[in-house]
Amino acid sequence: MTSTETAGPGQPATRGAPCRQCLLAAQCPLSCQLGLAQLATRSGEVRLRSFARGSMALREGERPPRCLFVKSGLLLIRQTGLDGVGRAIAVIGAGYLLGFTTAHNGQGSLMSAQALTPVSACELPDGVPDRACLAPYTRRAVETLGAWGQLMRIPSLPQRLAAALHLIASVQPSLSTLLPSQSVLAELLCVTRESVNRSWREFEARGIVGRRHGRAVGLDLAALADIARHAPAVS
Repeated sequence: MTSTETAGPGQPATRGAPCRQCLLAAQCPLSCQLGLAQLATRSGEVRLRSFARGSMALREGERPPRCLFVKSGLLLIRQTGLDGVGRAIAVIGAGYLLGFTTAHNGQGSLMSAQALTPVSACELPDGVPDRACLAPYTRRAVETLGAWGQLMRIPSLPQRLAAALHLIASVQPSLSTLLPSQSVLAELLCVTRESVNRSWREFEARGIVGRRHGRAVGLDLAALADIARHAPAVS
């Protein structure tokens, strides 16, 4: 497996990254198709690609030749509306598959994916995944888009923010969660950055969220889930 750094101009760096050492090997479309025992037989056809924060892993309308399997990091999903404006609609992370509409149907990508953090992804060999192994990835994509769509029907901003933080944490295998900027959260929730900041400070005062270092935060997921489920009392 080789690695390509996507971070603007310059020559890509290459390094080895055997599939058998990958923590997500059991979730990989290649292991679904071949079985874990046979994973090494085609690992040389896999390219490990790295995307810097802010770079595009996938552009709406483009036809990538191969699927990308996300290994780590967060990506912002955007889609262009009838008014021609691209809007943020979801956040995804490790274990998601990009580019499968093109790989199997020859259609342009329905959405774009932009790295919110440094992202590592595997560019899979031609024909991977096959249709039999594609189902769990399409199901997860539909579930995620459905969850973000339902979130936007929640009337209270604190509830929506709590639900959004819970969803973002759910795609990260870590106790210390990385979050998008408050500007991105505001775009996702269709509110102003000031509104997000106000709700964030309320959560912070209650000990539900807390900065650790950089973009890493500590989240009380049980408390966030409770806020998301219950509408605030009307005074």
